[in-house]
Amino acid sequence: MNTLFKELEEATLEQYIHGELPQWLADPVLEVARNPQQYAEKEYQVEMLLAQVLEYDVYAEAGCCKWAYDHEDIKRTLRWLNEAQKGSKGA
Repeated sequence: MNTLFKELEEATLEQYIHGELPQWLADPVLEVARNPQQYAEKEYQVEMLLAQVLEYDVYAEAGCCKWAYDHEDIKRTLRWLNEAQKGSKGA
């Protein structure tokens, strides 16, 4: 599973440095990537986040068809990850 988090970190840095992923979005994704023990039981959501980062496009909603992921998709997945995290702490 640590490979998944390493891939997420590498993809996020690549999209931030060489792509168009803004820092305000890269920072919380990197927080997930760098804390595998905290998100270990959320592998499905982390895989989804990785796919969204890899296919991130600022203009994903610009055309008639959505063909990539935008900031809203990533924010939604981050919110889902963090809500699930809060719920598991209360259990």
